[in-house]
Amino acid sequence: MNIKKFLSKIYSVTDYKCTHNLIKICGIKIKIAKKEFADKKKENLYYYYKKNNIDITTIPPAVGQMRDIQLANLELLKELDYVCRENNLTYWLDGGTLLGAVRHKGFIPWDDDIDTIMPRDSYDKIIEAFKKSSRNPDIYAKYVADLACPATCFIKIVHKKCKYLFVDIFPLDIYGEKLTKEEQIARTAEIAQKRKMLVNDCKNDSDTNIIRAKTKKYMDEILQTKCNLPESDFVRAIDMAHTGKNYIHSYETFFPLKEISFEGVNFPCINDTDTYLTDVYGKSYMGYPPKIGMAHSAYLEIPKEQMAVLNDLIKNSGCAG
Repeated sequence: MNIKKFLSKIYSVTDYKCTHNLIKICGIKIKIAKKEFADKKKENLYYYYKKNNIDITTIPPAVGQMRDIQLANLELLKELDYVCRENNLTYWLDGGTLLGAVRHKGFIPWDDDIDTIMPRDSYDKIIEAFKKSSRNPDIYAKYVADLACPATCFIKIVHKKCKYLFVDIFPLDIYGEKLTKEEQIARTAEIAQKRKMLVNDCKNDSDTNIIRAKTKKYMDEILQTKCNLPESDFVRAIDMAHTGKNYIHSYETFFPLKEISFEGVNFPCINDTDTYLTDVYGKSYMGYPPKIGMAHSAYLEIPKEQMAVLNDLIKNSGCAG
């Protein structure tokens, strides 16, 4: 084997989502923002708002292309809500979407993602539920593996004709035991180690079925003996990486579910948002984050035919503008 072929085996650089380069070195994957994207991110107004300590809850929503993507993704979320109600499945807003609802009453202005979470029994049924009940045949649910992050495979709601639209659905498992806060944090550290082992085990896998099978094996090792729900905590599954020092939350943190307004529409919401958001983002979650991660969609060059799909979704929803 010559030197060039040998180096190609251990090192490569490829495009990742138009805005980043994906560098692979000896199986390790690193995402690096392309210079033109990184420069544009630095120009956004939100850095100005943060520097001048402007109240984060009063800053205006996104504009332009990113706002269009936000509103189109909102239509996918509405379809998820409809399918879940039709099939008696449980879900609620999660992650940055829940934070946006609490802090901004809608999207975080520099973010276009929509995050939701489902208890595993509902999560396992959502793909078939979409096939049965979706009002739009172009909107459906499928497993997606993130090639830049090994062992990351979960369900997304996507659109057949526009690849830039999606809603993430994360699974939530019954832990099987009720813990104190200190015990939750200690067990989380153990689960984080399991996640590292899973990542190492899946570093060369891209097939969603293989990743899911390996993930299940590790989750089965984490979950405790089943007990009645009010007597059990829940654990955020290791199907993807998590932030925060606590992946385990009490039944009372989530239930009973209530509703919260997001972009003027009511969606399911957990019972104790403060405890949960503190666990995930820290005590200062109502302020500016250390780093403003401007969504890549603001600078993407979306093909005209896909922009037409996106704009039709917004137009038909009555949310244009």
